Amino acid sequence: MIKLNQEDKRYHIDTARKVFVYKNLHKDCWSVKQDGLVKAHATEIELWDCAFRVNKAGRERVLKEKRKNVHAGISGYIDHLGMGAYGSVGVAVTYNPYNNETFIDKNSKKPIYHSNYAKLESKQVFASYAL
Repeated sequence: MIKLNQEDKRYHIDTARKVFVYKNLHKDCWSVKQDGLVKAHATEIELWDCAFRVNKAGRERVLKEKRKNVHAGISGYIDHLGMGAYGSVGVAVTYNPYNNETFIDKNSKKPIYHSNYAKLESKQVFASYAL
């Protein structure tokens, strides 16, 4: 479920353009960013044509300071039509800046950079991608 601020036009999400989604540790939800502005918060969100991004300098700052910051997330188009419902959920994905430089497949430990579809749940991320 996505919470939107419908009254202010600045917070309108253009679904024809990609968003950047990251885990908001303070609110225990996903923050949805577009045009450099957090436009919504979601407990669950589905994306397609995804890129798993980790900012190298941000990760290095986490390792140096031993304090988390926003430096990783998933960019993609919001699946507002439910297209992902017809495909498989895929594999569980995780990212831990202390253990990995990239997002990884939880089981195989292989890096994941792109996926056709991703489902971000409150405590877990699933991605469908070509091996």
